Amino acid sequence: MRKKGVILSVWIILCTVSLPAKGQRWSIATNLLDYANFLTINAELGASVHQHWSVFMKGRYNPFSFPTTVNEAGRIQNRCGSVSAGFKYWPFFVYSGFYCGGRIQWNRYNSGGIFSKSSEEGDALGIGMGIGYSLILTRHLNVEFGLGLWIGGTGYRKYSTTACGKLTEWGVKPFIAPNDIQINILYTF
Repeated sequence: MRKKGVILSVWIILCTVSLPAKGQRWSIATNLLDYANFLTINAELGASVHQHWSVFMKGRYNPFSFPTTVNEAGRIQNRCGSVSAGFKYWPFFVYSGFYCGGRIQWNRYNSGGIFSKSSEEGDALGIGMGIGYSLILTRHLNVEFGLGLWIGGTGYRKYSTTACGKLTEWGVKPFIAPNDIQINILYTF
């Protein structure tokens, strides 16, 4: 599954780079709400491919565990590594006003100790859709607000605690979840 994600990422990059550069606008963004989610590091690279269309690649990474006295394992975590690629349709102009879009996303996660002493880890793969609004602040700086929905499947393993717990459950399950709740700072060039 990881190999497919790498192949898809390389394919999207090659398609984006092979587009004509004349009049093209690129963007880089970061989601401020991800930093509030246990300091998840994130970046989104985008390119306009038409007056109304843009493509993007997004990555998220969180290797952190935090000590706590709330559970017997002594830590909480929401670790993840995620890659997504997709498109946005802008009715007015790229990087201005409302947009809607779609994406494919892969996520490796390890989360636990937050609401219970147990933890869960696994790989999730799915497709998503989202809507949002980009507010232009200056010629190069925007603030984006967005919300998305993610549909897919996950191969998971549940453990009794966050640190070296006993395996209590495993399997594959489908999911539908809110995803990509965003307040992005976006720079265009």
